[in-house]
Amino acid sequence: MTRTPDEPGAPDRLRTPEQTLALAAEALRRRQHPDGHWQGDCRASLIGESGELVLRHYLRIPTDDTTAAAARTILAEQTPTGGWAAHPGGDDQLLVTVFCYVALRLAGHHPDEPELRAAAGAVRDMGGVEALDNPLMLAWLAMIGLWSWRDIPLFPPEILLLPDDAPGSIYHLGAAGRGVLVANSLLMDGRKVVPAGFDIPELLASPGRDRPRRALPLRTATTLSHWFARHPVRPLRRRAVRKAVRYLLRTQERDGGWGGNWPQTANALIGLDAAGLPADHPVRTRAMAALDEYVTHHDGQRHVDLWIPVVMDTALALHATAAAPGAEPKATEAAVRWLLDNEVTRPGDWAVLTPGQAPGGWPFVFANDTNPDADDTGFAIAALRRAHPPGSDPAVDAACRRAVDWLVSQQCEDGGWAAFEPLRWRLPGREKLAGIGLLEAPSADVTGHVLEALGADGRAHEPAARRAVAWLREHQLPDGSWPGWWACHHLHGTVAAVTGLASCGLPGTDPALERGCAWITAHQNPDGGWGEDIRALQDPGWIGRGTSTASQTGWALIALIAAGHADGQPVRDGVEFLARTQREDGDWDEPQHTWIVYRDGLTYRDSLLRLIYAVTALSAHHHATRGGQS
Repeated sequence: MTRTPDEPGAPDRLRTPEQTLALAAEALRRRQHPDGHWQGDCRASLIGESGELVLRHYLRIPTDDTTAAAARTILAEQTPTGGWAAHPGGDDQLLVTVFCYVALRLAGHHPDEPELRAAAGAVRDMGGVEALDNPLMLAWLAMIGLWSWRDIPLFPPEILLLPDDAPGSIYHLGAAGRGVLVANSLLMDGRKVVPAGFDIPELLASPGRDRPRRALPLRTATTLSHWFARHPVRPLRRRAVRKAVRYLLRTQERDGGWGGNWPQTANALIGLDAAGLPADHPVRTRAMAALDEYVTHHDGQRHVDLWIPVVMDTALALHATAAAPGAEPKATEAAVRWLLDNEVTRPGDWAVLTPGQAPGGWPFVFANDTNPDADDTGFAIAALRRAHPPGSDPAVDAACRRAVDWLVSQQCEDGGWAAFEPLRWRLPGREKLAGIGLLEAPSADVTGHVLEALGADGRAHEPAARRAVAWLREHQLPDGSWPGWWACHHLHGTVAAVTGLASCGLPGTDPALERGCAWITAHQNPDGGWGEDIRALQDPGWIGRGTSTASQTGWALIALIAAGHADGQPVRDGVEFLARTQREDGDWDEPQHTWIVYRDGLTYRDSLLRLIYAVTALSAHHHATRGGQS
């Protein structure tokens, strides 16, 4: 088959599946670091670059070359319609556009500049700045005087005084948002403002009028929280503030940050500053140094990678390369030992509501010392078991035993798994809290990944696995799909569920697997690949639809092959798509965002995952069609 005109990166002749796999596996092995780990570049929206300038202003850091470099990056990614998108190919997004505009103003750009006039027009066309409804991000505008605190629901520090097991306790929130809420409680206590030195009336949908009071969905909560803030019981408020500060000091990671990511670290710095911790305090200087680790430079632009998912990348890459033909034992063992060295060995917040449970498992990032998550723990177990089946390595056996014990302790009451601690209570407005990262429910993708790990570890017939299988059966949608949580969207959830169920011994003829596989094949693109656009999160019309990508095609192939369809035409077409679109260096082009952090617009792409999932899928196809171990 010859190359077609719209595929300039494809080889002149279609490679065989074996050639495609060999080239891709070698490309992935080249990306491994000498100590055994893998790490991709993690590109999100410009919330990082714009938020950095807001943070520097609030912390009173003088403008310098960093400010100018961030402004150049922001201007370089402005869309033809004047705003900024949350992901490549997307429409202008209000939150990102407002923050990019404000950042440029903080960097010294004037509102009469053509780029800023276009941006202001884009904001007005989207309903104006008054249409923003994310209270955590509105707080960032309020702290530099560009929004009124009165319109933002306040998180009182007194939440730290609730009993640990009480509804509303911080330990009932998602681990990804817990530190952010504690930090914001300190900011919102004093509602400190470092004025930006300008206002933004040009961003209102109705210029010239007073800024309208924001009618947030949580209007009653906003009113009550402000009344409470104005009428504190002083001894309790002082005690709560001290406890919040102690919480942040206690949870600082060994790299100086919080949660192994930029957003939590930035919010912790803001909270500690609001509480009066001086700028030269060692905690703050270590945190500022930690933020520098998220800065990368590509094509002359300065970027802020909001997180560095090195543990996830390493676990998934180990699984892929260990399964590929020609695996290099030395490189495989280096990755195995790296994962064992980065196992969580100290209790974290999860231990508050599961006292007595021994630590185990793995986090998303290696700087997170105490809080593993179910998703990455599942990835690591499956990878370690690919390299060392049960009984073949005592150190791996022990680590997997600790990890599975920890996973079982964090299973939700209904049988599913959330990424972090289990959801233990129902809360009005849960969907909104989930959208901004403060809460998480059990999901099909996390539950499926845990089941895959339990199957790889020989634990598929234990009660925890049986309960999870029942949970997936109960939550399959009538069309045969499952929505995902951490990646886009129904494709990822369905692939994880099918793969997890198959890993636990369910045959391909099982009705749940048949319906799931039918949904996957029904959403294959005419070019043979699969893709689901990130817009599916907000627009159901995009569910199962989008430009084919290497990573999402890899997802679909992995599930279909696991369910016994390696010889089917959809799999053959998917493998051909990967061969046809592979670059000469073995990698694929994939600018799309397919991974999710907050459903209200914070998505990202990891440059390594397209290669990892393609290698995993092609290796599974190789073993299944040649009679080897899948």
